[in-house]
Amino acid sequence: MRRPFLQLLGIATVIVLIAGPVAYSFHHLRAMRNFAVVREGVLYRSGQMSLDGLKRAVHDYGIRTVVTLRDAYTPGEPAPDREEEHWCQAQEINYYRIPPRRWEGQGGEPPPVEPGVRQFREIMANPDNYPVLVHCFAGVHRTGAYCAIYRMEHDRWSNERAIAEMKRFGYGNLDEEEDILGYLEHYRPTWRKDAPPAPAKKAVGKPKRKRQLPGEAKPAWLASPGS
Repeated sequence: MRRPFLQLLGIATVIVLIAGPVAYSFHHLRAMRNFAVVREGVLYRSGQMSLDGLKRAVHDYGIRTVVTLRDAYTPGEPAPDREEEHWCQAQEINYYRIPPRRWEGQGGEPPPVEPGVRQFREIMANPDNYPVLVHCFAGVHRTGAYCAIYRMEHDRWSNERAIAEMKRFGYGNLDEEEDILGYLEHYRPTWRKDAPPAPAKKAVGKPKRKRQLPGEAKPAWLASPGS
């Protein structure tokens, strides 16, 4: 009887040793949903983390500012990240909400997203806000777009390089999102004082993004290494 018991005990021990780390890893990934470093000590990105996950990020990375790209309210319901907002305010962590807006203007008007982009640039222009965590729900689409803007503004990446990083972070259908893709393809960082603003597109039917014509000169982007 002792030998079978020891064999069962050994099997159970192996299962625990394997399942324990797997369960912890799953819990960690869920709590720290899509958390990643954009620039160490400056900007981090994620999806909607649990409150425990946010506390861990604040502790481990010293987060001083949280930028949520989620709506403030769903009709008849409180904000989905209200608990996060209250906790940040109690901890005196800067908390900014930039709600989602359309990336393409109508009738020649500036895109509705512009005020939010401008606010994000102002937040990132102030080192007192660092380190900053920016997130939406999944941490892929809106978060990816704002991180691309950071890359073009602060790391002086080309539009193409910033867009490519969005795809590496999981934005697989970006080529189908013509409003966001068009905005980012034509985005002119503020340090390019000589660059004219992107022309406003008039929406007629399904919006179409501009494609380069054969023989058309490409913009002379200035690019320097960034991480």
